[in-house]
This record gives sequence, C-alpha cells and structure tokens, in this order.
Amino acid sequence: MGTKFANLHIKTINHEVILDALQRLSNKAGSILATPDYSAMSIIDQYVYRSSNEKQINKTASSVSFYLNQEMSWSNVLNDHFSWGTVEQIGELLSNFVSEPVMTIGFFDEDIFEFTLFQEGEIKTKKYFCEEWAIEEYGLVSEVIDLDYLESVLELNHEEITKLLELRNPEQAIDELSRMIQINLWVHSEWISEDNEIEERYSKLELKIM
Repeated sequence: MGTKFANLHIKTINHEVILDALQRLSNKAGSILATPDYSAMSIIDQYVYRSSNEKQINKTASSVSFYLNQEMSWSNVLNDHFSWGTVEQIGELLSNFVSEPVMTIGFFDEDIFEFTLFQEGEIKTKKYFCEEWAIEEYGLVSEVIDLDYLESVLELNHEEITKLLELRNPEQAIDELSRMIQINLWVHSEWISEDNEIEERYSKLELKIM
C-alpha cells in the first residue's frame, strides 16, 4: 500500500472566522467528522482498531477534533476523517460557511494528487495530477480549470501556474505546489503523534456538536 493523506486549507488567518466556520461544519457533519476514515486500513487493521476502541466508536459523538496551523495567508486544518474522496466533500460543505477560498488536498497511493478550490459552495478549480491510466482506472470526472482564479487565490503568476498544471507525477506536483505557496501539504492528522515537528506546529481544537 502506498502513501495516503488529505488536508484542508482556508485562505484566512482570522481565528474567529475559522472557529465560526468549523463550528458550523461540525454542527452539520459532526457525526461523520468524529469518526475516523478507515478506507486506508486493511481489513485486519480495521478489526484491531475497532476492537480496541469499541466503547469510543459505539458512543454517540458529542464533539469533533480538528488540528490547526497557520502558514502564510492560509489556515491549515486536519481531521481524522479526511482522506482522498472525503476531504473534497467536506471542503465543498465548509465553503458555504466561510466567504474565503477553501483548498483541499487529496493524495492516494502515489497514483493521484487531487487539488481542489471551493468558494461559496462551488468548485472553482479541480485538477488531477496523475497519468492517463489513473484517470481511466479510477474513473475520474472532468477537471475544472480557471487560470485567473488560480493566479489570484494562489498569488502566483501565469507562467508559474502553467508550469504547475503541466505536471503529471503526483509527488512532483504536490512538492512543487508546496514550494510555490510555501505551505507543507505533505501532512495528515494521523502523523501528528508520530512526528514531533508536525506536533509542534499544530494545535488541537475540540468543538462540541450543537
């Protein structure tokens, strides 16, 4: 099995705006966000996890845990449920609760890097960085590319955006985007307990579901 991770970013460092948006998100989708995504685990790992956490899993969720960090003009958000295929849905929903752009990053098995930008509940940009075979094998839907919007939100020039969009290799693309916008995009909530550097940069936020 390859590397899997997902993260979400909101283009604001206004703490009140972030708290309000995440609280509204928790109220709307808290029961989902309070449950870890098991899709990246093998059947055996799922059984072990569920067995050792049976009481917690069966208990009705009353709160959602997020991990927050700020880099440049973005607030970075992690959650145990985020994965490729779910973080995009959460990002789209969250964009209804905040006026600023929402960016989602989904990376799956070194096969696919999906980059998406949402604003006011709409997909503004969706790009798959992968080879042609992956598009066919995974049944990926049409991309949405708005160059002017990308340049404005990412604060990059036309030449930089064009160079980025030409990339196909998922690892190369996410490395290049990370460098361009100066944000570490190689991050997942599960890595916090394993990586001291990530743990130092992220703070935990617990929100009650209302």
